[in-house]
Parts: sequence; structure tokens; C-alpha cells
Amino acid sequence: MYCRVVHIKFVSEIQMKMVTSYMEHTMLPRNLAAGQISGEVFKISENEVFTVSKHPDKVTADKIMALMQQELKEIAVGSKLTKLEGQLLIGASPA
Repeated sequence: MYCRVVHIKFVSEIQMKMVTSYMEHTMLPRNLAAGQISGEVFKISENEVFTVSKHPDKVTADKIMALMQQELKEIAVGSKLTKLEGQLLIGASPA
């Protein structure tokens, strides 16, 4: 499994609401249909979120990232994006 976490700090609460609505209704359904395992968006503050995207492997994660390149360029205008990603090292589930 491969995970990508993106922290986004928006210029305003309005920009955050517009982008997260777009994520919910356009980006996540498309990405899930293209092979992403799951996607969550967590609110940190009124203008800050982080997203967690799980993929079966890095190849699929890179394919999904390629689908979002233009959107990410537009989101980045006036926002600060920080990305972390990596291969699953340890996984745990309830017994």
C-alpha cells in the first residue's frame, strides 16, 4: 500500500470551502474510479486541511497524481501545499 498526505493552507475560508467541495464531488469520485483505495479530508482550521489518499502501489498513486496536475496548479495559486508520501511499513487492524 502507498499513502500520500497533502497539507493545504488556503488564503481564506471561502477558498477552502470551494476547493473541498470540488474535492468531494469531482476529484475523489474520479480518483476512486481510477484505482485509489480511499481518500479523506481532515479540517485543521477554518482555512487549513490535510488529505490522506491510499493507493495499492506507487504506480497507481502516480497515475492518480497525473490526473490532478492541472487542478493542483490552480489550487496552489495563493495556497501553500506540502506533500508527504510513502510505502506502508507497518499496518495494524483490530483483532
